[in-house]
Amino acid sequence: MQTLPRWQLISATVVTAACLFSPVAWANQDGLTDDQLEYGTRSKDRRFLADFAEVVREDFNAAFGLVARSRSEIQKETGIRPYFDYYGVFLANPTGGLSQSVGYSHEIVVGAHLDLEKIVGWHGATINASFAEGAGHNLSEDIGNYFVVSESYVQDTGVLFNLYLTQKLFDESLDLRIGRMSAGQMFATLPAFGLQVNGGINGNPNNLFSNAPFHAGITATNAAMIKYKPTKNVYVSSGIFQATPRLGVYAYHGADFSIRQGDGILMMFEAGWKPTFGAVESGYSKDKEVVKSPTLPGIYKLGGYYSNYTFDQFSGGQIANAYGFYAMGQQMVWRSHDEPNHNLSVWGGAVLSPQTDIASNPFMGMAGTIWQGLIPGRDQDQWLTCFLISNFSTEFADSSRNSGSTTPTYEAVLETSYVIQLNKYLSVQPDIQYVIRPSGYGNIPNALVIGLQAVLSF
Repeated sequence: MQTLPRWQLISATVVTAACLFSPVAWANQDGLTDDQLEYGTRSKDRRFLADFAEVVREDFNAAFGLVARSRSEIQKETGIRPYFDYYGVFLANPTGGLSQSVGYSHEIVVGAHLDLEKIVGWHGATINASFAEGAGHNLSEDIGNYFVVSESYVQDTGVLFNLYLTQKLFDESLDLRIGRMSAGQMFATLPAFGLQVNGGINGNPNNLFSNAPFHAGITATNAAMIKYKPTKNVYVSSGIFQATPRLGVYAYHGADFSIRQGDGILMMFEAGWKPTFGAVESGYSKDKEVVKSPTLPGIYKLGGYYSNYTFDQFSGGQIANAYGFYAMGQQMVWRSHDEPNHNLSVWGGAVLSPQTDIASNPFMGMAGTIWQGLIPGRDQDQWLTCFLISNFSTEFADSSRNSGSTTPTYEAVLETSYVIQLNKYLSVQPDIQYVIRPSGYGNIPNALVIGLQAVLSF
């Protein structure tokens, strides 16, 4: 059985204990922010989710408030806004899989947003720079499954992560970015994805990583991106990212900026629509215009990818030029009139990579729900459900059968968890997963996974 190093056990125990013994009550928060809907990164999911007033015991929140005020003062005086994100996951599979084990993993991101207008007078320009560190055990190695059960698992290393310039133009309708970034931060994500513990969907569909040089987690590469918003609720975006065999190789700890022979590109395309349904008139503005209160916000995305990189075929040989498509959406379908924080959202999507001789998992489907305010007095807590399924291509299955393995067909995951939002910065999340047909092989027992995730974001 896998045992945890003492420092990992201490880290997990301290964070979990702080979460479990902290009483808290919450005020109202009205819907999702534009940044949360557009980008859906994990840190933004948590940070903007908790962007509301709070009434808590002063002794518990004193340290958090001090840090937040210090950050606010630094930003006000210097134009530099530091941030810190910790994601720690402790999981165990008491039954099923290749073997039974336990695993702790974490991901830490430390960085800063630099407002260049404040610092040097460059209007509309910012720099995002960050360092990331990951450590822990991948429990999926013991289970033998495809969808990694812990979203916080990355390689044990420390790396330079983001380092990119953003320029906003034309009243912020045009967004240009260039530097070191990951495709997963900018494309193929929803706010709901960042809430799951299973890495098959947090924060992007797993098939994109299997079938293309798509990258996220703590991996960044040379890239450029453009995003245009012709209206408040519609956007189109495109990005170009370096595709290289060094992607995910951390020998240079994120400091290898080189472009070498044999490298290629990954191009991403996406169009999004952010409607608000059921809006009602709530009064008039100071300009005597009718003001409508948004009630049921949503986000819908259509996108695709293309890469000129060279890929190995399962039948032998190599080909270039891979492509695929995705569609996804999230919609709040019910909201209490008297208690806006009591609401229900649904989400779903699919990814298609039709080149089955190079795509091991040509189709992935996903769906889930988010019920906020289910328990009285816990207005910011969220009960989550999630279903993931992915098939394995015939060509991949044939190559596996030729190697003497049982033919893989599909893998599916059922997940449910409950996010206990303790304050603006801290949450704890009990989680249960059930892995069906691990890695598609019928001879690996279905696995039950239970555990806990703690998230700390400033």
